Amino acid sequence: MEYVDVLIIGAGPAGLAAANSLQDGGLTVTVLDKGPIADGVVRYPYYMKFFSTATNLELCGFPLIVRDEKPTREEYLVYLRRFVTERRIHVLTQHRVTSIDRDPASRQPGFVIRGVNDAAEPFALHSRYVVLATGAYDQPQMLDVPGENLAKVSHYFTEVHPYAMKKVAVVGGRASAAETALLLCRNQAEVTLIHRRPKLEGLKYWIQPDIDNRIASGEIRAYFNARITEIQPKHILVQTESGEIVQIENDYVLAMTGYKPDTTMLEKAGIHYDPDTFRPAADPNTLETNIPGLYVAGVIVSGNISGEIFIENSRHHGELILHAIREKDRALPA
Repeated sequence: MEYVDVLIIGAGPAGLAAANSLQDGGLTVTVLDKGPIADGVVRYPYYMKFFSTATNLELCGFPLIVRDEKPTREEYLVYLRRFVTERRIHVLTQHRVTSIDRDPASRQPGFVIRGVNDAAEPFALHSRYVVLATGAYDQPQMLDVPGENLAKVSHYFTEVHPYAMKKVAVVGGRASAAETALLLCRNQAEVTLIHRRPKLEGLKYWIQPDIDNRIASGEIRAYFNARITEIQPKHILVQTESGEIVQIENDYVLAMTGYKPDTTMLEKAGIHYDPDTFRPAADPNTLETNIPGLYVAGVIVSGNISGEIFIENSRHHGELILHAIREKDRALPA
């Protein structure tokens, strides 16, 4: 069985940055991910540009060179692959972790991580420490209405072309919903925007007037203080602000309602977390959880509180963890 100082679960920007910091600190590190490198970024819309500048998205001083001020999704994926290669970070992709347990064979506190790879072959890895950097993009916030399991419904949006010349309902009221509705509108889709609150929230300053104007002109039909009550093969039912149920012709539903962390690993590892926010119990100064030697990094630190943790302020989490591990190692008996 492979043995390293630190196993990191999650090969997104926060996990990779943590791996680099820990390696630079003299520790041996392996990163595991159930998908490819940066699986969360892979799910972004194909032609997306980041709101942040290249400088704010760089990891550990590794330069991000882009054509414009702000990188595209594809440029950032290329950057992350280069980062892994040139910083010689050991990443095992397509390795799904199924359990995190204390290692009874270790003389010091340690862990054994078990799971399966994409060939359904089991693996077991040993480490002194574990970092969970699993993000919060795997579990969508469900609508919980009849018909949500139909093939016409998606909680992710990557490409506009399949929706052109179709009747599309976009559900949600934050940036992703507004930007999806605008992109669809510009590409010959008939868009209906449905939001359970009275107005859109958290939009970038140039998005707000654009969506307001499209709604005012009727190019985007909008229902506020409203919700979908049922999804049918050719229609949706919407309860409007007045309480009336209206039937709307519909080909696709894009539920841009946000995501929440997968708490499976937290529960299996015995990490305490808030049942409402999904925020794990962790020391903010060290990011160590209630399980000694088990740390968190990246957006999972904030649970499902959208916008609190992102690439810019999680790329330094590895430095906090490195300092905490050094302090622990100094305290060990000689």
